[in-house]
Amino acid sequence: MIRTEKLTRDYGAGRGILDLDLKVPKGTIFGYVGPNGSGKTTTIKLLCGLIRPTHGRAFIDDVEVTPHNSHRIKRLIGYMPDIFGVYEQMSVWEYLDFFCAAYRIPVKEREKRVQSALKLTDATYMLDYQVTSLSRGMRQRIGLARTLLHGPEVLILDEPAGGLDPNARIEMRQTIQRLRDVGKTILLSSHILPELASVCDLVGILKKGQLVAHGTVAEITDSLQERLILVVGVDSEITKAVRCCVQFPNVDEAIASGNEVRVVFSGTRGELADLTESLVKQEVRVTSLREEEADLEQVFLSVTNEVKSEDA
Repeated sequence: MIRTEKLTRDYGAGRGILDLDLKVPKGTIFGYVGPNGSGKTTTIKLLCGLIRPTHGRAFIDDVEVTPHNSHRIKRLIGYMPDIFGVYEQMSVWEYLDFFCAAYRIPVKEREKRVQSALKLTDATYMLDYQVTSLSRGMRQRIGLARTLLHGPEVLILDEPAGGLDPNARIEMRQTIQRLRDVGKTILLSSHILPELASVCDLVGILKKGQLVAHGTVAEITDSLQERLILVVGVDSEITKAVRCCVQFPNVDEAIASGNEVRVVFSGTRGELADLTESLVKQEVRVTSLREEEADLEQVFLSVTNEVKSEDA
């Protein structure tokens, strides 16, 4: 449903995006992540036809994003930026009716369109609320409803959960999943990595304008994880077990927790058997060995060479 071929927008000095190849199947949620300045917003603007590429091509439902096709592209896409304007003096009904008029939706169809969009975003009860009275989370849902009025097949959402409290983030995630379930294809840009892991079918990680990872969360984790986190269960003196683990090559850290040792291991998976054998030879009774799954945030930090702050 979304496809790019060597899509490039070169601003110079290493800014922009370079040879981007994306494929987002119909009816999926695609999470698009990267550090600030990596090219996420540039990609979104290119897909929406707001800027033109230096070279390469982009397609929405096999329609090429070009000035000639701009009308068709705008009908196919519903775009919600991270910050969007609202008219404080209007009611929610007036606000959405105004955008129906902007989309040239006939008057007799507008009420049905507004009610349908509010139902999909679980915001029907807000119909008569004044926009000025809405919380941040409510405004995000009304903004999302606005993008649905013209019946787009593709939704491009830039940081839809940004600035929301935990309850509002959960509601937004449920809304996005509901939109996927009715057949929408969604490209979701976000820095809230755990949210992406829980809601997205596919994820792409962007670094300095280049796509460095693309696939399911599990596929990316398996292919890019550089260090393994192991939990070794022992039935021996725990301090001795920690000492023996630390002495093994490629063990960066070993921390005791009850009758388990949490080991940061940077070797190959084939060397895990050697670690177990080494412990047994030193008379450490190993009762279990399991690997902790790396979450998307760990993978993201590893791939982009970012350092996680103590306050994160």
